[in-house]
Amino acid sequence: MQRKVLIFSTLNPYPFWAGSEKFWFDFVSDSRAHADFKFHLVLADSPATRSKVTPLIARGVVVSFYNHFNVSPLRRNAYRLWDALRKCRFRTLPWYEQIKHARSDLVWFNVAGLADLVDLAYPVQICKKLSLPYWLVLQHSYEDFFFGSKLEIEAATEVATSARRFIFVAEKNRVSLERAIGVRLDNALRSVNSLSADEIRKAKEVAEKHPVDGYNRARFFNLARFSPKDKAQHVLLEALAAGEWKRRDWELSFIGVSDFGSFYLRKLAAYYGIDPNRIRFIPHTENVLSMIAEQDLLLMPSLAEGMPFAMLESMACARPALGTPVGGIPELVWENRTGWLARTTDVGDVQEAIERAWQNCLLWKQFGQNAQQHVELHHNQEKVHADLLRVLIEDLG
Repeated sequence: MQRKVLIFSTLNPYPFWAGSEKFWFDFVSDSRAHADFKFHLVLADSPATRSKVTPLIARGVVVSFYNHFNVSPLRRNAYRLWDALRKCRFRTLPWYEQIKHARSDLVWFNVAGLADLVDLAYPVQICKKLSLPYWLVLQHSYEDFFFGSKLEIEAATEVATSARRFIFVAEKNRVSLERAIGVRLDNALRSVNSLSADEIRKAKEVAEKHPVDGYNRARFFNLARFSPKDKAQHVLLEALAAGEWKRRDWELSFIGVSDFGSFYLRKLAAYYGIDPNRIRFIPHTENVLSMIAEQDLLLMPSLAEGMPFAMLESMACARPALGTPVGGIPELVWENRTGWLARTTDVGDVQEAIERAWQNCLLWKQFGQNAQQHVELHHNQEKVHADLLRVLIEDLG
């Protein structure tokens, strides 16, 4: 008999489809998972989420949308009226009410950040009253995250320790949480973000047709949404503003930043005296591999991460990477093998790492090939999903 898994996507409605969604989406899309389980998804309503989950609905996956603003009685009544006027199918009850009505065998909470653990305190109480086991899957953490009160620590500890499994895609994320609550988690389970066999195949085709060029103009790129507090795009401009970089032949492409991000980064480049012709802005595209094909070296000076899919995709295209020691980046960037790792997130250390990469540009192609092999061996969904599915079957008998 198929068991039913109720999956809650990230609690915030992103206007785009990020790595926090891709992890569960890829797992639910895997045909192997449907042999033993039925899935019911709950996620925020937006054009992006509706278009993405349409293939899942066609496969028989139950999907419920909710309006995330609907949290207070006053707001609930306002949205109930608004929904009636628009004849939309928004859920007028809070999202966590689905736990009571879905009749599932396990609840899966997708956790975008450690602060979400406090918000999950009441939904977890519902799970306990119904004797429902639940999973937590963490996709991101700040290295220096701490809760602001005893009440928050106690709530987060209860949510974290009561889970049947707490899945981390980056080892440093687990360490950050355990330090924040002062407890070692016996239920921690290690997994990784991964790419499908088809994604890896397409990336290899890109690498064969468009190899890295470390001999001519250096084509640096940053592939990330615009979020200075996480992705730190501003650090790259400050690092590349030094005098010696004004005499070198390079360009930097920001791929996937918002209009506001482009506006701000142009102003910042002018502030640092960087030639505007060196900086390119490439809008987000579904065919991100075609954008990577035009680049040579990924620069990711992040201040906080999980295990970035952007880095996995770039490395699968045989692009070497340069990153900071946060989240899962050190698990992907092996110094002098798949790329270069800055000592800290400080601008000076990022600048020093870029300098090392520049001085070793003749190794970019070899490092890119090493990176591609690493992704194919350790981040292939064939194995990652099989391991996760085995644990899920074990937890539900």
